[in-house]
Amino acid sequence: MPEDRSLDEFAGANAGDPDGGGRDGDGVEDDGSGGIEDGNEIDGCDESGESAGTVASDPAIATSTWTEDGADCERCDETVARRWLDDGAFVCTDCKEW
Repeated sequence: MPEDRSLDEFAGANAGDPDGGGRDGDGVEDDGSGGIEDGNEIDGCDESGESAGTVASDPAIATSTWTEDGADCERCDETVARRWLDDGAFVCTDCKEW
């Protein structure tokens, strides 16, 4: 079995650097301004880097709930710890149509 190797040996490794030493960055010098250079704009952002707008999306919907003390099934009124969403109602495992 081969000896385990440290991830540090792979940091910065590339085809032109067989010892894995690599170099920091991509060969582009940083002018220290922290600004966005021409041609490097981020999609969906204005020049300040702020979002140019919001993307409409549906809100997340919980498909199950868990309650330590239990909660009533909305169909049979049994108190259970885990309830599942079924046709808009949170129900116990027995009432859920799988």
